[in-house]
Amino acid sequence: MRFRSLDPFPLLAPLERAAVAVGRLAQATAGTPVLAAWLHRSRVEAVAEISETQGRRVDPNRLRTLLAQVPTRAQRDWGATMLALDMMRQMLTEPGTAALAPTGTDDALAQMDEAHASVGSAALIACGIGFLAHLEAGGDRSGACLAVSRFLAAQGLTPLPLPCLNGVEAIRRAEPRGVWLVAFLDGMARQAEDGEDRLVALHHRWRSWRRRVGDRRSDARIRRAVDAMAAEGVMSPARLAARLRCATSAATDLLEELQRLEIAVEITRRRSHRVFVAEDLAPMLGEVAPRSEAAVRAVAASPLLPPPAVATEPDRWVEPAEGVDDALAHLERILKRQDPLLARYGSVNDRLLSYG
Repeated sequence: MRFRSLDPFPLLAPLERAAVAVGRLAQATAGTPVLAAWLHRSRVEAVAEISETQGRRVDPNRLRTLLAQVPTRAQRDWGATMLALDMMRQMLTEPGTAALAPTGTDDALAQMDEAHASVGSAALIACGIGFLAHLEAGGDRSGACLAVSRFLAAQGLTPLPLPCLNGVEAIRRAEPRGVWLVAFLDGMARQAEDGEDRLVALHHRWRSWRRRVGDRRSDARIRRAVDAMAAEGVMSPARLAARLRCATSAATDLLEELQRLEIAVEITRRRSHRVFVAEDLAPMLGEVAPRSEAAVRAVAASPLLPPPAVATEPDRWVEPAEGVDDALAHLERILKRQDPLLARYGSVNDRLLSYG
């Protein structure tokens, strides 16, 4: 390969920084109780970033709202949203499984494996070489970006594919006359550091929510409701009732209590089919379809709730409720329901291309 003649000394510092950052992120994901929540949020952010590199703008809040099956505002580019949903499906697909809309992920992985066999144990450098080789061969950017996290996991650098490690930052940093591998390693280091910061912030937020609950039994349903909200970020009374094995009315009361404690926010603002989101995801409200005038008058006439009391319980480590990891399986079932829409969108594109 043409990178064999490259001076290795300019790569030493970027490689060290990237290796340390990826290692710290991998270590931070081990044993954290909010891993499922962080992975879900990272996937949403990652597919939005990858779509942007292909010239398609996708709002992460719109994706979260669609996944929550909440009526959304009219959108101009439905194709961009379908592209993002399909990439998220590919992230959830096991290696070797055929995707609905095939991409160049397998080709990019083959390029990275070939580079790894050539450069030896430097997996991050091999990843960058294979990434660029895939693009120079005419491969799509989304395939290369999706291949990065799978390659690093296959080489043992991470315990599982981490969506935030996708090479998008390297594409942004690359310059026509610059050294690609330096840009790639710097970009990977930046993404790993940002991913760790978000994971730590989410962990602290979850513990803060637990403290707001106050002095209650360790097995109280309200604590398990906090864990469920942290795991999925978006919750309906029916979904929470199934998680806690309680009545829907009891789950509704729990979600309203979380809203009073400023842990959750209702984004549907209606009497039936209500949906609540974690307080840090409240901007999703901007993507929800506007209410009718009657609903606005009803909300305006309702009495205001008193401000929540601040809990002074000392910080205490509490294990999350069982079943937190099933958030990923739930998301996959939602995405599979989009198959008919994706198939129809693809057939429309085929007809348009045939007319052209």
